[in-house]
Order: sequence, then C-alpha cells, then structure tokens
Amino acid sequence: MNSRVLSIWSACISAILMASVATVYAQAPSDFSGEPDKSMASAHESFLKGDMNKAADHIKKATAYVRTQEKKVAKDASKTVKKAGDDLERLGADVKKGAVKSPDQLKKTFAQVDHALATAWHATAEQEQKAGKDATGALKSAGAGLQGAATWTGTKLNDGAQAAVDGLNKAGRGVKLGAEAVGSAFRGLGEGIADLGRKIGS
Repeated sequence: MNSRVLSIWSACISAILMASVATVYAQAPSDFSGEPDKSMASAHESFLKGDMNKAADHIKKATAYVRTQEKKVAKDASKTVKKAGDDLERLGADVKKGAVKSPDQLKKTFAQVDHALATAWHATAEQEQKAGKDATGALKSAGAGLQGAATWTGTKLNDGAQAAVDGLNKAGRGVKLGAEAVGSAFRGLGEGIADLGRKIGS
C-alpha cells in the first residue's frame, strides 16, 4: 500500500516538474528572425537547458553583431551601442562562470541591448532625415530593435509604435518610404522607445 502511494506521489511530482519546465520554455521568445535576437534567443534556450558554455557562445555571437552596429550608426549614437556590447560581453562572461542564476537576468540585458540599438538607429534616422538622405533602412533597424526589446520584456508596444513597426515590416527590403510615411514612423518609434525605456530603466 505504502509503495503504491509513494509511486503515485512520485508520478505527481514528476508531472508538476515537467509542467514547470514546459512553462519556462513557453516563456522564451523563439520567433526571432534577425540578429542579435536569434543568437540571444539561442543563448536563452541553452541557459534553460543548463548548458552555460553554449549559452555563453551564443551571447558572444550576439556581442559580435552588436559591435558591427556600433560602426554603422551615427557617431553621436555609437556610445549607446558600445555600452550595449560591453554589457553583453560581461553577461557572457558571467554566464560562463556560472554567476548568472536566473533567465530573467538574460532577458533584462537582452531587452536593454535591443532598446539601445533602437535608440541609436532612431538617432541615425534623424540625422539622415536632416541631411536629406533616405532614412528607411535606419528606421527599419530601429523598429526591429524596439520590437525585440518589447518581446524580451513581454511588453505590448503602444498603438503608434506598433503601427510604425508594422508599416516598416510591410515595406519590404529595398523599398524607400515617402516623406509622410517616414515622418509617421519616426514619431511612432520615438514614442515607443521613450515609453519602453521608462519600463526597462534604460
């Protein structure tokens, strides 16, 4: 009798643990198609599986990508991206050492990295606009960063920001937006970046 109760109890505990693991995995953003989010999502997944070396390797890839962006954004905005790269590098080292205990710490840093990229590319778009250049590409990069930051934090973008992101996504590659569409996207993203920055403390 006791052994039967014990086996039922063990089965219940196993079911609860499996459900908990499934819940944790469900919370991991996995629908990213671009960098650095693809590498950061892989790092998050490896972290949840307990493979810290693999997680650190994926963070290293994300860091390398962020370093390339530092050279592409406007000079005035590059400091923001450099700090994001430094924060990622530090996180990767801490993960490898086993000093990071919670996946939430990864999510917070990843959101801040995406927010920094959104901010830098938004500033770059502003400079390009003022110089009479096509700011579509910079705005798309800003939109991708903002969407990534929102996904990592589980935050819904405000209507203006979401409309801007959706509009930029629909525009397709190599499509140049008109002046009115660029202005609308610029305003919407700016509001979204400011709003999300207050929520994540960036």
